[in-house]
Amino acid sequence: MAGLEDLLVEELKAIGAEDIQPGLRVVNCKGDKTFRYRANLELRTGIRVLVQMGQFRANNEQTMYNRLRDIDWSPWLKKDGNLWIDASSQSDRYSNSVYLSQLFKDAIVDQFRDKTGERPSVSKEDADMTFYLHVGRDNTVTVSLNSSGDSLHRRGYRRRTGGAPINEVLAAGLLGLTGYDGSVPFVDPMCGSGTIVAEAAMIATRQAPGLRREFGFQRWPDFDAGLWSSVRQDALNRIQKPEHPIVGSDIDELTLNLAKISLERAGLLRHVELRNADFADLQAPRPVKEEDGGLLVTNPPYEVRLKTGDITTFYAQIGDTLKQNWKGYTAWIISGNQDAVKSVGLRTSRKIPMMNGPIEVRFCRYDLYEGTKKEKKKEE
Repeated sequence: MAGLEDLLVEELKAIGAEDIQPGLRVVNCKGDKTFRYRANLELRTGIRVLVQMGQFRANNEQTMYNRLRDIDWSPWLKKDGNLWIDASSQSDRYSNSVYLSQLFKDAIVDQFRDKTGERPSVSKEDADMTFYLHVGRDNTVTVSLNSSGDSLHRRGYRRRTGGAPINEVLAAGLLGLTGYDGSVPFVDPMCGSGTIVAEAAMIATRQAPGLRREFGFQRWPDFDAGLWSSVRQDALNRIQKPEHPIVGSDIDELTLNLAKISLERAGLLRHVELRNADFADLQAPRPVKEEDGGLLVTNPPYEVRLKTGDITTFYAQIGDTLKQNWKGYTAWIISGNQDAVKSVGLRTSRKIPMMNGPIEVRFCRYDLYEGTKKEKKKEE
């Protein structure tokens, strides 16, 4: 996801990736099968784990077909299996992604038919293997296998959501940008259906995000059930009790019930305190040491999908509440309404441009000092 590449690099380093090369919305690296399993299970800011099968230049359709057919697909797909192909192109020569998918499918099917007399089928909903084909501007073709299956943002804990849910990977990325590691109290005072607070609880408990879902590689012919069981057990063994409070609050009781269901499904409800309260009435959990402070991260309405009435007044009230009740905390607000954000009335110490789906947003940091800013600087 754009803007989270550096966080993904650090995650990949932590699980043993080699030859890491970040790009725009992608990070390339090397690793063995154990790494592949761990990456799918443990990455918080990745969308998919793709295994590159080949890269070549093709200036015409016949060359592309021949090169695709030259790749041995039998180790990856059973002759009676189901496949699906996702194709994209930046090349003027290949502008029709549907045609590219058909060309790729023909190359695979013809290879199987010539070798075995049988052919795999095409099925998006029940695919054993999803192939990715991307053509660059210079007609460079990259062929990859999707080891993840569904996007990694589908953690398995969220079924129903409130009016304006945030993507799980983006929520984890926001927390990564704040530096949150569970070492201070955490609060989302407008938690909605609970995605940010769930991701915070997973970070604080060291719970791998993929423990409650299946992955595409589990349907591959080379799937190693024993290795997967070992990787998964190692992740379970790392789970710990959080050291500090994790609080999710919302004024809407129905939406808060959705958060409760999601947290319970994720096995995190016992680690999170949910409160049905207006932000103005919410009490900030205090850290063990006052100098440690706390972290507040929230995704208030933008007045794009959720309607609050007077959005300017609403954001001004957020600022007043932060200033009066949350001294000592660091607050981060993500919003797609830049005019409303100005009404918070507090100085931002950092402002990060991002995308929340199709909406351009800013992730804004507010340092809520005890006393004045001058006094804080003297202490430092």
